Amino acid sequence: MSTLKPLQCLNLDKSQQKAFIEYYGLLGEKPATTVRIFDRSDYYSCHGVDASFVAKLLFKSANGVKIMEVDGLELPYITLSKNNCEGLIRELLLVRNYRVEVYAKSSKKKLDNNWSIEYKGSPGNVAHFEDILFNNNNEMINTTGLIALHVRQDAKQRTVGLGFIDVDERRMALIEFVDDDFYTELEALIVQLGPKECLLPNISPEYERIEQVMKRNNVKIEIRKKKEFALDKAAIIDDLNKLLRFREGQQQNANTIPEASNVVALLALGAALNYLELTQHIGNQGQFLLNSLDSKRYVHLDGAAVSALNLFPQPGTSIYSNSYRWQSVLGVLDRCRTPQGHRMMAQWIKQPLRDYEMIKDRHDIVEYFYNDPTVRSELHDNHMKKLPDILLLLKRLLRRKASLQDIFRLYQVILRVPKILSILDTTSEMNSFAIRDNIFNPIKDCISDLKLFKSMVEQIIDLDAIERGEYLVKATFDTQLHERKLEMDKVYSKMERHLSAVAHDIGLEAGTSIKLEFVSHHGYHFRITLKDETVIRKNNSYRILDAIKGGVRFTSDKLHEYSESFAAIKKDYEEQQQTIVSEVIRVAVGYVEPWTLLNSQIAYLDCLVSFAVSAASAPIPYIRPTIHRDGPSVLKLSQVRHPCLELQEDVSYIANDAIFDDGKASMYIITGPNMGGKSTYIRSVGVAVLMAHVGAFVPCASAEISIVDSILGRVGADDNFSKGLSTFMVEMIETADIIRRATNRSLVIIDELGRGTSTYEGCGIAWSIAEWLAKESYCFCLFATHFQEITDLATYVPNVANLHMEAIVDGERLTLLYQVKPGVMEKSFGIQVAKLANFPPIVIEMAEKFYNECEDHRGTLKEKEDSHGLAVLKTCFDEIDQFDANCDAFALSSDSVQQVQSLFDYVK
Repeated sequence: MSTLKPLQCLNLDKSQQKAFIEYYGLLGEKPATTVRIFDRSDYYSCHGVDASFVAKLLFKSANGVKIMEVDGLELPYITLSKNNCEGLIRELLLVRNYRVEVYAKSSKKKLDNNWSIEYKGSPGNVAHFEDILFNNNNEMINTTGLIALHVRQDAKQRTVGLGFIDVDERRMALIEFVDDDFYTELEALIVQLGPKECLLPNISPEYERIEQVMKRNNVKIEIRKKKEFALDKAAIIDDLNKLLRFREGQQQNANTIPEASNVVALLALGAALNYLELTQHIGNQGQFLLNSLDSKRYVHLDGAAVSALNLFPQPGTSIYSNSYRWQSVLGVLDRCRTPQGHRMMAQWIKQPLRDYEMIKDRHDIVEYFYNDPTVRSELHDNHMKKLPDILLLLKRLLRRKASLQDIFRLYQVILRVPKILSILDTTSEMNSFAIRDNIFNPIKDCISDLKLFKSMVEQIIDLDAIERGEYLVKATFDTQLHERKLEMDKVYSKMERHLSAVAHDIGLEAGTSIKLEFVSHHGYHFRITLKDETVIRKNNSYRILDAIKGGVRFTSDKLHEYSESFAAIKKDYEEQQQTIVSEVIRVAVGYVEPWTLLNSQIAYLDCLVSFAVSAASAPIPYIRPTIHRDGPSVLKLSQVRHPCLELQEDVSYIANDAIFDDGKASMYIITGPNMGGKSTYIRSVGVAVLMAHVGAFVPCASAEISIVDSILGRVGADDNFSKGLSTFMVEMIETADIIRRATNRSLVIIDELGRGTSTYEGCGIAWSIAEWLAKESYCFCLFATHFQEITDLATYVPNVANLHMEAIVDGERLTLLYQVKPGVMEKSFGIQVAKLANFPPIVIEMAEKFYNECEDHRGTLKEKEDSHGLAVLKTCFDEIDQFDANCDAFALSSDSVQQVQSLFDYVK
């Protein structure tokens, strides 16, 4: 975007400027995340604070901002071309999750004060901007799902109703559930669904914590009137009857659908329907599926785990950028060749499976593609990349904005898919069931359902004309079309004869050395190779149009005349055929269901091929994990690696083992030097477990994994200024979620717990949480810490063991080995790491002096510990208890405080 340039000034006289400044002032304040754009026919403008924001966003500088000045009134502004404005809208809605309001003149009065909102959009509602966001040059990679929430509180419990709508995928979902005070289940659903926007009736006390959950997961909040969440149930059912695509044999009434009995969720869905105005678009009628959501179907992930495991790249990162591959787990696994594949891959990463059979099917299919490089390469490098975004084409069909070119692109899918089926038909017996049941047969059924669509295209569209880049109805369909076709053929014959004459004139061979071609912006023209350009350079009979990699384009006066004549006749032809095209589109809409199913199957295949490609092309190929459905929990990863780090240049990754076994070690306390690899090690374990549950192979030498119910993580310690939370508060909230959620089927990774408060408090909290997870939750846990005292837990709890990251100190030199070894590392070597970072020597000396003084003081305290240790620990407990009482958001509840009390009693 940095190469773009703003337009220079507004085409307004003084009176118009004054009128507009006065009007703009009447608009009042707006949220900083809403941008107002004014459509001035030939160009666009932004004003006030939006002007400088847009200038920096689009042009990387505020230099393009101008000032209107009239009678002491001032208003900054910036002007935008059509292309600049479209790029701005894409950035705001799809990347930054902003809202957009586009104003247009409401009448043709001269004064510039008669504006009104023509279009508006938000992250979850982009219907007005679909033509801009998802045109032929912008693949629909990101979906724009929206949720609405309604909470019903009674004396005994809190019931949450959630309505979800994804307009792109044309699906709705409902779920009604009882949640705790901290909305743990809701956050897991937010991670699974990945909505862009959430509708709430207000931000009263019962919704304040929901607001925190949404902000923590970067979901935009839209406050709506309470009455929108109290619509009449009959009105909601009536809207659903218009919008839903009922399954075969199903009664055509939404009242009969089991999901409709969830009244609280239904009211939330009604608010979403009203907000999106779906019933006002005829193309939406009968196109949506309604399902219930099952939160137990997927491994529980919360926002903290998503962040801890680096599952997704930073917002705005292009899938085509060089850094996309190693920035995140999605980047590692996403080798998809279709937009629908990219979308499904992102969905899979958020929804690790808990169903053994589904995981096994995915692993079976990936294993086949992994073991057969010929099939894998043929699908990935040849066939998949030629398939269009079917969903995007269907959106145009449903809105009656499709063209014959869109119909033909769908037709091409029908021609290409049988080639894919023939490749899949060669599968071995071992993998045939998984591939045939999940891919081959469903795709074959879809193609069978589209036979009449294929026949319609072949009967109506002139396939010969398409070879010349023209999308026309066959002339045999209409007498007038036939007459226009004869005229076009006659002109085309003249152009061919002229080609022969020109070829003879310049000494080249017609059809080979010189060709007659067509492009929309030049019309018909001649093309010769770059090396033959000299034959026309000084010939006044010919005019060069441009030079491209494929050769030099040029024309003559006669060819230009023929091309203009052909274009005029073709325009008449297209106007005459429009009635037929409209009928073709109307018939094509009837095939939306099989096309939607085929789109999903192509995405499914694309994702599994992508898994195989990522596994085979890794620096060390991934392996298939052994998944255990029943029996004691087990997690054994041999030589596990972090898939993102090993892809980075100049990184030689040191692999390590992670061996858990039910009845033996279920928790490891990990110590070691700063920068020694603790965080990377525990992350690599979490990532490997997640990859196995989404159906991918894992970066290990061998892997045995029991199906987990949740992957919970607390890694990093960042202040969250935008959400008003300190480092310590973020840590406590996220850790409290872990305590409430962890079971003996969970994997928990915790790094550096207890920072951000005093040493005693931090150590006390970290110890109590570690002991709770080891003794009560009995989950698989990797607990990295710099509190050496916590390693004593292994002495008291049999299922706790100590590990450390190996390092060697030779004099003043520290060598980090990044190897995991049994036992405790007594030092953190923070000062040595500071030396590696080239701290000034005087700073190092001061640090060493202070460290030695603290060690001496600590030794003195140690001598007094027998008589005073109880008082120290009691002080720690009192402070934590006071904090818990005063801060409701400190979500460790009473359990964690009881753990500290237990520790106090134990010492006593």
